[in-house]
Amino acid sequence: MPVNAVREYGRVADCETEKCGGENAGRWRLPRSFTLLWSGSAASQFGRMGVAIANPLLALSLTGSPVFAGWVTAASTFPSLLLHLPAGVLVDRFDRRLVMMTCQFARLLIALLLIVSLYLTENPLLLIPAAAGDGVFSALYDLAEVTAIRQVVPDDQLPDAMGKNEARSHIALLLGRPLGGLLYDAGRLFPYAANAFFSLISLITLSFVRIPVPETEAWHGGTMLQEFRDGLARLWHDHFLRQILIVCAITNFAFQTIFLLLIVQAERRIGSATMIGVLFTASGLGGALGALATPRILRRALHGAESTRVVLVCVWGWSAMTTIVVVFDHPLVGLAAWGGISFIGAHLNVALAIYRAKAVPEKLMAKVTGVSGFVTRGAVPLGALVAGYLVSNLDTRHAALTVALATLGVSLWTTWQWHGGRSGLARRRPVAGLARWASELRAERVLPGRPRQRRSVLAADAAEDTAAPSGLDASVARTADPEAAPMT
Repeated sequence: MPVNAVREYGRVADCETEKCGGENAGRWRLPRSFTLLWSGSAASQFGRMGVAIANPLLALSLTGSPVFAGWVTAASTFPSLLLHLPAGVLVDRFDRRLVMMTCQFARLLIALLLIVSLYLTENPLLLIPAAAGDGVFSALYDLAEVTAIRQVVPDDQLPDAMGKNEARSHIALLLGRPLGGLLYDAGRLFPYAANAFFSLISLITLSFVRIPVPETEAWHGGTMLQEFRDGLARLWHDHFLRQILIVCAITNFAFQTIFLLLIVQAERRIGSATMIGVLFTASGLGGALGALATPRILRRALHGAESTRVVLVCVWGWSAMTTIVVVFDHPLVGLAAWGGISFIGAHLNVALAIYRAKAVPEKLMAKVTGVSGFVTRGAVPLGALVAGYLVSNLDTRHAALTVALATLGVSLWTTWQWHGGRSGLARRRPVAGLARWASELRAERVLPGRPRQRRSVLAADAAEDTAAPSGLDASVARTADPEAAPMT
């Protein structure tokens, strides 16, 4: 069975299960499988965020060392970094639902083993392998989930689905971190018990999700190495994905210092783990508000080359937020700015997710996502390690100043890339997928009773701008793939 037929079969089944009641009803109600997938992922992230606030607090409590706290934070992301490269190929080769359930079962076991180990001994070194294992399976789960969304959600509902996914992540931050702080104050093992409970809830929810499984011959076009090379080539030859990859890698690296110095400031000036958790909800609140506002803002903002303004506004907004952290050097103001960073980042995340879903062929989706995740998430553990030494050797104001200068440099570089001395072709190509989506939405609004025109905006751009750059394979350069419709 062809891949497209498998995808359409899954969508029809969902619509019949929910009794969608027609085409218009389906536009407003997301498929049942997506709702179940969203719920299971929400439970997983809820527990994960509680542990994220408990890990550095417990590390600081047991050792008193910001450097060790940085090592624990790095352990939760560094092993998963190594997994991202082969994971994209593996996810494309197996049942995504089975992959996600396996990951949740493994996370449940890790949480239970850590609880028993910490109860028997308070050896802080136990935090490193536990954080590493949880990070590995969380990363694999996230990659399988991102690629599964496209199989259960119709193209015209992708913006709403991606917006809800981004909002879910920040709502988990909003609620999970204060819960983690509250549970940590009640007992240092309670956040890990909650993580085990939510992993079990997610495992049960995922058992009811229906994700169509593509036939093997439709997806395996060569060796794993060749498939990885295809994904890497597709990512590198896409101007928008390549530029955003660089921006996100640098900012992900730099923002780890902001996160750690805010924890250190809060512990010194506030003390209560519960209050620290509550204050760190600023990140979740800002991100959730940004994700909820993003679909409407993108519908208004995306008009051909002008859509590059979304990216430029994001990077300059980050620069302004990091400057606020430097100027005030206070945890309350810094956490408010941290919320602003999340609000801004949500817009870039949703725009990037929509672009990938529309422009990247389904057979390359996991591979492209895996390679980009390797680069952007790989910056996190490195940034966490550097942050530990930076905060230990500098005062918080000078550490924040280092981040502000790095962010300013990214803003200037991004502005030059898309507005300084580049041709109109280079400025238009990055957002072709987003521009096409915006064009379709406007066509729907003008002609609500007629079938949607599938003509690609990129096709019009290509007609105006002649051929792709030399050396680009035609199958790679064509972002308007027949099968096709971000960040921190």
